[in-house]
Amino acid sequence: MNAKALARFFYANVPGVAAVRFAAKDIMASRLGKPEYCGVRWLSIGNGLIVDVGANRGQSIAAFKRLARASNIVAFEPEPTSARRLAGRYLADSSVKIHDCALGARSGAMTFFIPSYGRWNCDGMAATDQKTATEWLTDPGRMYRFDETKLKVAEYAVECRTLDFYGLSPLLIKLHAQGAELEILKGSLRTIRRHKPALMCAFPTPAVTAFLGDLGYRSYVYDRECFTPGIAIRPVTFTWYLNENHVRQVPIEAA
Repeated sequence: MNAKALARFFYANVPGVAAVRFAAKDIMASRLGKPEYCGVRWLSIGNGLIVDVGANRGQSIAAFKRLARASNIVAFEPEPTSARRLAGRYLADSSVKIHDCALGARSGAMTFFIPSYGRWNCDGMAATDQKTATEWLTDPGRMYRFDETKLKVAEYAVECRTLDFYGLSPLLIKLHAQGAELEILKGSLRTIRRHKPALMCAFPTPAVTAFLGDLGYRSYVYDRECFTPGIAIRPVTFTWYLNENHVRQVPIEAA
């Protein structure tokens, strides 16, 4: 029996286990961070702007504030509970702004699907279509003694805007949006062309790499204090996209 599948069984069936587990995970991420985030140290962010798309529980915000202490952060999180939690946490911090909306290729209304399984609220799996929101949970082997009757999906109407709408000047954009990354990039085209930020993209598709390639970006993985050409492979989450100006600033190791 898979140990992770058994742990998820306890998240779903024992009151409080999921909340304690993910609170501990968030604290560890905030204090230690993931090595893949450490590439931000090479970008000379200073008091410049980082855009965090898909802020979830604030793990990325905490990592960025630890690694680029003077930075300003604008974060987007459409999942209502997570957005309220983040807004309360950073209410007194003028360097962090939380927007409780989705980003996409165009402005308008959008339906958001948020799964739960038993007592486990799976807000990190929220997506713009029901299949994407639930496919990870329903994949065989993910959950010990999976019971389809315990799987619920809540629907929320959320506001969607383009990143270009906000007129921001980011030095770095981080994207983690459950498969919506390409649509978000399409709505960020003017911002990217004008300000040429570095990008971090979670689990990018070939279409994302091609889109950014047409804008002069190449893909890299950050590990062992340098960037190596390529696409991140699990368990690494983020692929970095850098242009020629970034490459002149950061350590690059041949593939």
